[in-house]
Amino acid sequence: MAIGCDDDVVTVRSGLAVSLWLLVVAGCGGDTDAVVSPATAAPTTTTTAVTVSEPTTTRVTVTTTEPVIARPPALFDFGAGATADGWNVVNDTVMGGVSSGQLTTDDGMLVFTGELSLDNNGGFASVRSPLIDPERASPWSRGEGLRLMVEGDGRTWTVEVRTGDPAGGWIADLATSADGTTEVALPWIVFRPVTRFLDRRDAGGPLDPREIVTVAFYLVDGIEAPFRLGIRAIS
Repeated sequence: MAIGCDDDVVTVRSGLAVSLWLLVVAGCGGDTDAVVSPATAAPTTTTTAVTVSEPTTTRVTVTTTEPVIARPPALFDFGAGATADGWNVVNDTVMGGVSSGQLTTDDGMLVFTGELSLDNNGGFASVRSPLIDPERASPWSRGEGLRLMVEGDGRTWTVEVRTGDPAGGWIADLATSADGTTEVALPWIVFRPVTRFLDRRDAGGPLDPREIVTVAFYLVDGIEAPFRLGIRAIS
C-alpha cells in the first residue's frame, strides 16, 4: 500500500479486497489532520450455473393384432391353366326343352353361357361339378359355408350342393352383379333341402357339409334371355 501527498490530495492505493481505516498524520500539506474514510470493496457476485432437466415423456405404442382366421383351401380354383374337365352341362333338353348352354374357360374363370327358354315346358340350364375328392372336401367342409368368386349377369342363380342322399340336395340363392367379380358367402344354414326337381322336401335334419359330393349352378328364374356366369373360385 502506498500513501502520498500531492497538492493536498491524499492518494491511497491498496490491493486489499477488505475495508481499510487509514489515518493520515498531519504533515501532508500543513497542520491539518486528514482522515480518509474506510474504503468499501466492490461486492463480488458469484454465478452458479444450474441445469434443469426437462421432464422426459415416454411414449408407449400399443399394437393390436386382429386374430387371423384361416380360410379353408379352395375346393375349385380356375386360375391360369385350369380347365373345365369333369364339369357337365345339364339343360332342360333332357326333358324336351330347348334352352342352350355351353361351358368354356376364359381369363381364369369357368364360364357358363347360353340362353334360357320356356318352350316345351322347359325353363332351366345348369352346370355341375365333378365328384369332390373326400380328402379335399374334409378341410373345406369345416368352414362356415360356401364362398364363391363369381362374375355374373345381374340375374339370381341357384346353387345346389348334393350329398349321397338320393332324395335330392340342398339349395341357396346366388344374387350376381353385372359390374365385375364379386365374392359371395353362403352360410350352410341358408341351404334348404329340395328334391332332384328342386321342390322343397323334409330332410329330417340339417345339412352336413362333410357329406357334400357335388356343387351345381342352376338358372331357373323364368326369364327368357341370354345368360352368362363366370366362376373364379369355390371355397
